[in-house]
Amino acid sequence: MALKEEIYYNSPIFIQNILTSMYGKKLMQERYGPGYEKKLQELRVKDRTVDYRIEQLERLNTFLLFIQEHTPYYRKLFQEHDIRLPFTSLDQLQTIPILEKETLRQQNEAFMSEVDAPVRGRTGGTSGKSLQVAFMREDVQERMAHLDYFKELHGFRSGMRRASFTGRTLTAINQKKPIFWRKNRPLNQLLLSIFHMKEENFPAYIEELNRFRPAALDGTPTAMLEIALYLLKHELRLDFPLVAIFPTSETVTPEMRRLLEEAFQAPVFDQYGSSEGAPIISECRERKLHLHHETGIIEPYGDGGEVVVTCFTTRGTPLVRYRIGDRMTLGQEACTCGLNGPVIESIDGRGTSYIVSEKRGKVFEGDITTIARELPNSVLRLQVEQHELNHVTLRYIPDEQRFVPKHEKILLREMQKLLGSSMKVTLEPVQQMKQEPNGKTLIVKQSMK
Repeated sequence: MALKEEIYYNSPIFIQNILTSMYGKKLMQERYGPGYEKKLQELRVKDRTVDYRIEQLERLNTFLLFIQEHTPYYRKLFQEHDIRLPFTSLDQLQTIPILEKETLRQQNEAFMSEVDAPVRGRTGGTSGKSLQVAFMREDVQERMAHLDYFKELHGFRSGMRRASFTGRTLTAINQKKPIFWRKNRPLNQLLLSIFHMKEENFPAYIEELNRFRPAALDGTPTAMLEIALYLLKHELRLDFPLVAIFPTSETVTPEMRRLLEEAFQAPVFDQYGSSEGAPIISECRERKLHLHHETGIIEPYGDGGEVVVTCFTTRGTPLVRYRIGDRMTLGQEACTCGLNGPVIESIDGRGTSYIVSEKRGKVFEGDITTIARELPNSVLRLQVEQHELNHVTLRYIPDEQRFVPKHEKILLREMQKLLGSSMKVTLEPVQQMKQEPNGKTLIVKQSMK
């Protein structure tokens, strides 16, 4: 354990709150400043009648010329493939080869631009290997402006109180008091640990939310859902109004959205990004997902709905046509909300969560969650764990008021339609889903060796 962590975890809670706020001050300096203010103002007054593709091409060329000059990997790649800039069409982006995650891992140093990129992050992939990425301060501030603009459109302004369900380890060693949260005062933020999501702890979480009275909730949606299910089960309500709920990092299924909105009496507005720095996608008032075209380009890849991303705000560790592992359905229709970026019809899977079926091949998380639609809102949550090629366990939390025995037959039928008749499906009703070591609750869990 690093010395800083050792000091933190062995400190009293009030000291931990001070240290959390000191870290919050550091984040404020990284995320907010002249670049943030300028970009946020631009977004507020932007003329959205102009064809977004004109700006997208301009930003793409600026980005590619920058990385050609400053990034060893792309300097060499562009020479080898005779990439001539600037492009005159967005279609020319396809002349640049696809970037695989393993290439980014193996040649991580070559992707580091020769610029001042002090903001560092780490992300882990399916192999478990850690991948370091770097961001220029200006890029971090631009991304933050886009995220805050998205929230502004739904009534939440920067500086208002928010409660964040986080996978960061917040609690002290051997802590006995049921205080599973810390305060980040510079950002007016209550950080709620997702590692203590047990029924006996939910009253303490709810009491603290009522005391803090945030305007919005954000963070891990599966953790928010645990609190939501407790509120619904006990016919409780928070004693203050929420403006909105902004989930991050996980797929939000229609059933999760319904339960969150019913329990917290506030609308859910989804968003998408990644720790590597993918282009930003956010949900508008019409409940349609829009690509923030100023932040990058998303292209379809292959036949399974997978996408590759090019992100303009990753100049520290540039990503061009990066195979991020996510699946989306790209839309063709326009939206009446006034935003003029491309519409994303759906985000069908984040990461590479899938079941392998002998008859169907890979069946992704987004497809598996659809089986609950055949039931009359009688299942609160689902989780599928694969043990062998032809054996999965389907865990589900039944709604005690609505679930009846025949619904098990429907679950079995829909699973076999999805995975094939040769797949053995074990049904397992549970009261609560088990958390992973990182505090998250998976929808799809792979245990195959």
